[in-house]
Amino acid sequence: MYTYEKKRSDYGRQCRFHNNTTVLQNMMRDPSLEEDWIQRNPVDKTTNETNKWSEHEANTIRVKFVDRGILHGEGGWPVDIHLDDPEQVSRFRRKAEKDKLYLQSVKTMSYLTEHFIKQNNAIDIFQSYFTDPKCQDFQTLVPSYQTVAVIVDPCVPKRPIQNISWSTEQSSLIAVSYADKRFQMANLKNSPNAYVFDIEMFTLPYFTMESQYPITRVEFNHRDGQLLAGGLLNGQVALWDMRTGSTNIGISNIRNGHHDSILSLEWIQSKTNSEFLTGSSDGQIMWWDTRNLSEPTDVLLLDLLKTDVEDEPEWLQWGRSHGVTCIDYHFSIPIRFMIGTSTGHVFDGNRKGKTVSEKIPSIYKCHYGPVYSVRRNPAFLKTFLTIGDWQAKIWSEETKESQTMWTKNYDMRLTDGQWSNSKPSVFYTTRADGFMDCWDILQQQQKPILSIKVSDNRLSCISCHEDGAMLAVGDDGGNTRVIEMNDWFVTPGPFDRARLTAMIERETKREKLIEAKNREHKTKMQTKVPDKVDNSTAKVELAIEEIEREIAEVLDRMCNNPLDEMTENDMEEFKTEE
Repeated sequence: MYTYEKKRSDYGRQCRFHNNTTVLQNMMRDPSLEEDWIQRNPVDKTTNETNKWSEHEANTIRVKFVDRGILHGEGGWPVDIHLDDPEQVSRFRRKAEKDKLYLQSVKTMSYLTEHFIKQNNAIDIFQSYFTDPKCQDFQTLVPSYQTVAVIVDPCVPKRPIQNISWSTEQSSLIAVSYADKRFQMANLKNSPNAYVFDIEMFTLPYFTMESQYPITRVEFNHRDGQLLAGGLLNGQVALWDMRTGSTNIGISNIRNGHHDSILSLEWIQSKTNSEFLTGSSDGQIMWWDTRNLSEPTDVLLLDLLKTDVEDEPEWLQWGRSHGVTCIDYHFSIPIRFMIGTSTGHVFDGNRKGKTVSEKIPSIYKCHYGPVYSVRRNPAFLKTFLTIGDWQAKIWSEETKESQTMWTKNYDMRLTDGQWSNSKPSVFYTTRADGFMDCWDILQQQQKPILSIKVSDNRLSCISCHEDGAMLAVGDDGGNTRVIEMNDWFVTPGPFDRARLTAMIERETKREKLIEAKNREHKTKMQTKVPDKVDNSTAKVELAIEEIEREIAEVLDRMCNNPLDEMTENDMEEFKTEE
């Protein structure tokens, strides 16, 4: 053991000596003290006031790292064994398992497999380990929200918002269209332009869509985030590209377009990603191609009573048609679309049909007034939400006569609705009194989870972002509020999908049973009641004819014989007949 008086960091350094003329203290010798000096021999005491340092060595085990790859390939089957035949495969496996080397090889491989499985068994911090129902009753997360941005209409006077669309390419961009559709109430000084805003810098518009007529509907292209399609108040459609400028790059011919303002516009799935469809209150649905906007590629008139008469006037067809108020399209089912009408009906459309009856195979009577919104559930495509009059209703395609779930009757009209894109059990509704209701049908169905006072004006539209956390709500005062919902409304639970599936199946089955029972009751009434009605009607008609005949005879007798010439028998007979 060696003792050093230097730091460990100074070990191994080269010794360097140099002269120093600085005198810290000079002590002169004193000869008088020499007499008191006593020499001690031997000396067995040492004194050291410095830090003690020691040197030691330690040999650690070095870890050797080796890169190894595993190649797993299913194969090795004999030539006479076909993998598509389960009997041959099971027969070969039973034969291989009887081999003596099979158990030994499996046992040898199990040690290595178990070793790597134990290494991967790390604790998941996001897993719910307390599955006791008593523990699940306590919910630590409270439904909440925060307003991210308030976008004000840059024009004066302010205009009502008609539509909001999120960009699929840049998540912070939203397109907002403004128009006053009140009959003869629009201000001539209102600007017809629509704008694209960036919610991170929302004080000024990011892009301006210039137009000659007010834009009632605008939508981002689902593939190209720089391309926008819009519907105008006079029935035309236009196309804008943010890379070229504010002026539209294409506009349709007014003669080949709609006869009324466009109320709905949706991009559809195609090979070129350049097609979209529009709907208007004139009862027409038109398919357009951005490569040629001079005329639509296809037109569907919602005249369900169309006849084969060739000389039938057009005004008669327009009178029978249903006005389109909203359209819903989902890319998972490219040939299907849903239509909300001004008569309260919802049509399930099929583009591949040739006649009107084939293009509209299903009809749902949903509301007493216009349908303001129809939306398919993003996770359960056979379930859709309708907004109209004073209620929001959830329907299933398998039950056409009645809805599966519905909300209470509000005191104020509902204006729009939207499913959450991330949590399938959540949907939002907007009201005419400025409130937005947040519903979660898995938690409670009697009342909303959260009601938010968004504006003092009437809320006109709502749009949900693709990730489900952001909502854009527009009102009639020209203000667009971007609201961020907390994780309650965004992230589904581990069993939410299974619970929602069971709920939808249960309610659909219940409605089917009720419909079958009502149908059976109507059939019984139709088979029994007509016979009774016919017999009673025939008896009444015979009695009436007999009475009329007798009255005619009495009147004829009275006209031929005056009262003074009538005998007593005739008078008595007249009294009895009377």
